[in-house]
Amino acid sequence: MYQSFKGSPSDLHLVDQFMLEMCKIPNMGQQLDLLLAIRELPASMAELEPLISQKICACKQLQNSPRFVAVLWYILAMGNCLNEKAGREKAKGFRLSSLTRLSLLRGKERSFTLMHALVEQIFLHNPDLAEFPQELTEFKALSGASIKGLSAEVEVLQKELESISECRSQIKPKVIKAETLESQFYKEVKDLIKKYEGDLSQLSRRCAEMKKAYHEILVKFGEAEDQDSEEFFGWISAFISDFRKVLLEIMS
Repeated sequence: MYQSFKGSPSDLHLVDQFMLEMCKIPNMGQQLDLLLAIRELPASMAELEPLISQKICACKQLQNSPRFVAVLWYILAMGNCLNEKAGREKAKGFRLSSLTRLSLLRGKERSFTLMHALVEQIFLHNPDLAEFPQELTEFKALSGASIKGLSAEVEVLQKELESISECRSQIKPKVIKAETLESQFYKEVKDLIKKYEGDLSQLSRRCAEMKKAYHEILVKFGEAEDQDSEEFFGWISAFISDFRKVLLEIMS
């Protein structure tokens, strides 16, 4: 409608005059889409980076926590004690999903659980192990985002950046007058794309580091390679929370 206007622009309202000038800009719609995509990309990368770093830190804490491993040995020993009394064979290990069941297995006294027995044994024989949550501080406020989901989001950002670069190439005129606003626009977009490529490359490396660290943790604890990280970290977070709760009960 603006482009079909044949009268004098001065006869139009100030807003309409502005819109009329906007319509004269080549590929206006595509340029606005391009600017929007460029504006949103760094914010998306900024949201992912701390989540990925948190997952890496959580994996490293698990990898380097001898106290947590020692606590698992206590649980295995207690489980095998129960197996022996029930006439079952001794287990060589257990899935970490079993950690969430310790507070559900109760003795004759309904208020006394296997978690209480674990805390009592640790407190009696090796009280230093009760401090293992201090080696796993990242699990206190670990986000619910899964490693698989974070990796997929990084891939989406890579595709978005490729689309931005393609869009710039498609709408950029073959001939542009130097030192014009148009030439400045495409130059600034090119510079931003180059910067974001570097930022995204670094984020991709962190993502690869995260996946590698998680794989090493799964191998260490004998879990399946396709184990969902959200579930895996959730088991440990819940165990730490239940352990602390029972520890406070016993100490009070």
